Amino acid sequence: MAETTSVVIRPGRPGEGPRLKEIAILSKAHWGYGLDEVRAWADRGDFSPEQLRRLAVFVAEAGHVEIGWASLERRQEVWWLADLWVLPDWIRRGVGSRLFRRAETYARDQGGRRLEWEAEPNSVGFYEKMGARQLRESGSEWGRTLSVMGIELDG
Repeated sequence: MAETTSVVIRPGRPGEGPRLKEIAILSKAHWGYGLDEVRAWADRGDFSPEQLRRLAVFVAEAGHVEIGWASLERRQEVWWLADLWVLPDWIRRGVGSRLFRRAETYARDQGGRRLEWEAEPNSVGFYEKMGARQLRESGSEWGRTLSVMGIELDG
């Protein structure tokens, strides 16, 4: 299915929090985190309709099935990429790139000067390919050092 189904990027819907949470869990677990640990992490997140309305959410669909998503939060002139998750079967098939580019375009169109995010250690190479650079370091609740990455939007 992943080879022949076209992918569509669409705005998120407030009521699809449970599916987005499921995608985040499966995506994070793919990178070697324990599934129980990942579920507990996701349970601390806010996937409520109210929260999804506060964010700019983009969902990747293939055959009317959600396979990935990204969310943005405005922080004055900087937009924060809060989420970018892709189901494991769809990783390295261009879904993450399309979600990232959609988020980048949205932030730029909204007057953002820079897009920033904390990059999972396994994703730094992906973001570098997207044109991002490391801005600083941050710690995670998983005991890992994260790169805070960014990309300029105003030039």
